[in-house]
Amino acid sequence: AFHVHHLVESIPHEAFEPFLRNDGCPAYHPRMMLKIILCAYTQSVFSGRKIEALLKDSIRMMWLAQGYEPSYRTINRFRVQPEVKELIRQC
Repeated sequence: AFHVHHLVESIPHEAFEPFLRNDGCPAYHPRMMLKIILCAYTQSVFSGRKIEALLKDSIRMMWLAQGYEPSYRTINRFRVQPEVKELIRQC
């Protein structure tokens, strides 16, 4: 979890600017979403529903998510974006 945290924190802020918006309800921060997805991938968990379950059971995932519990739909909507796919590939 610490390695995933430091890896995502080392990504420049400019890489996350396409995800930030000023209208509507505040979204989960893209850094946090990327952290939970990468941490789940390191544990061979690829299903959005299983990632959501890990957020409720795993202390590491709770720490990376800063106490937030995004739904599996939110997780899946985030990771199918082309920009996110490219970030994950680079990580």
